[in-house]
Amino acid sequence: MSRRDEPDRSNPEDHLADFEKRLSAKLEARRVEDHKYDRPQQGWATGLRYGTEFMVGVLVGALIGYLIDILFNTLPFGLLIGTFLGFGAGTVNVVRAAKELSERASREN
Repeated sequence: MSRRDEPDRSNPEDHLADFEKRLSAKLEARRVEDHKYDRPQQGWATGLRYGTEFMVGVLVGALIGYLIDILFNTLPFGLLIGTFLGFGAGTVNVVRAAKELSERASREN
């Protein structure tokens, strides 16, 4: 008894060729399916990287300003200046990361 969708098993070479054909078709379908989900994850990763780089710059600047305030007893001024400097450093980090990503994308194309 043979079914129409089963390959002919009389010749092992035909069976192997049929198996390779089915396997490559499934792998190609899997690649197409996986590729559909690559872009949104890459976008999320890029957005989180930019946000993290900016936030860390601001927090480190504020922390350094606060420590300077404690050290020299100038409470609001060091914190404010450190926060503004951290804001600038975070902005520079985000611009640098965006430029790096843009250059990498232009090299790939």
